[in-house]
Amino acid sequence: MKRLITYVCMVIFALWVGAKNAQEFTVQTQESVVQPLDTIEYRVFVAVDKAAVEHWGGREAYQTKLNAFFDQMNDYWNKAGVGRFKYYFRYIPDFQVVYDCSSRQLENIYRKSAGFPNHDVLLIIDSLLDFDDEEGAKGWYCGGGADNLSMVVCRSRSKTEHEDLFGIDYFHRGLAHEFGHYRGVTDLYADRIQAKKNPVNHLEYEPDSCVMNSHYKTYTWSSYAVNIINHTAKSKRPGLDFSGLFKQMFPKNIQVSVKVKGKNKKGVKLNLYGSRAQFNDLIATPYRTYETDKKGGYLITDVPNLYDNPAKPLNVDELPYNRWFTFLLEAEYKGEKKYVWLPEYEVQQSFFENKDTYQVIIDL
Repeated sequence: MKRLITYVCMVIFALWVGAKNAQEFTVQTQESVVQPLDTIEYRVFVAVDKAAVEHWGGREAYQTKLNAFFDQMNDYWNKAGVGRFKYYFRYIPDFQVVYDCSSRQLENIYRKSAGFPNHDVLLIIDSLLDFDDEEGAKGWYCGGGADNLSMVVCRSRSKTEHEDLFGIDYFHRGLAHEFGHYRGVTDLYADRIQAKKNPVNHLEYEPDSCVMNSHYKTYTWSSYAVNIINHTAKSKRPGLDFSGLFKQMFPKNIQVSVKVKGKNKKGVKLNLYGSRAQFNDLIATPYRTYETDKKGGYLITDVPNLYDNPAKPLNVDELPYNRWFTFLLEAEYKGEKKYVWLPEYEVQQSFFENKDTYQVIIDL
């Protein structure tokens, strides 16, 4: 009988402990429930060519397809943040204009007009190259307009085949890429360097995986893009509210520290080789050359002007966008060499860490 009473007491105690733990677990679970994010909306003025509207069944049918397309793009945009966005972002299409003229002509008119106070960004869709002047401006891009209004142009590459925004999967990701520019993010693919165009160490450089690198096969924003999108989130016109942001994101300095066999070493030669967008190459002649001090270090100063609008000599005739997109840093001592990539987007991460100096450590 005594054993039975003891057993019953143990069972009651176990049930009590279990209930208590379950209660605590419930409380912890409730505390860890993710709260819904505040939504930030951007109104998109949409102009579509008459050929596209007729091809897809008229204005009402096109509107339905456009709404579904934006729903798809918004879903992709937010999921690609992988939980790192501080807000839920929604782009709202406002189908305003069906035009029957050259989209290039329309673009030039809109670019000079400040008459869009109720919209945050413009979108021109052109499904066919049916005017002669469109041929020289085919493709998709984002540019600036009057009153710091961003304009995205989606122009066909064909004179005969309609650009099928609604039937090709990567097109909604392409629009997200262009809107990424609207939010202030640069093209990461411009930092790419091909091995065959790298005469220094003959290695390729592939930038971080990101919607702003390749939207064809990428389903995530890089941490760099997430940081910028969060930073400019509440601004409907980032070009106005964050004037000069790109250059401001560079730190003032890059501190290079070099050790040879574990000891600080004076006299290590440091070469900076610049890369160009579009060419995806590395220039064989160093843009700058430095030498470490007795502490094994060198402080590279005026970093914003090193990358953006760099001073001559450039040892190259053409520098797209007047920027070095990536530097390859070479440390050389007694014939031994080590290399560090310094793409602009990586160096600019210092801005989001509230640091004015980017640190580079090299062991030879």
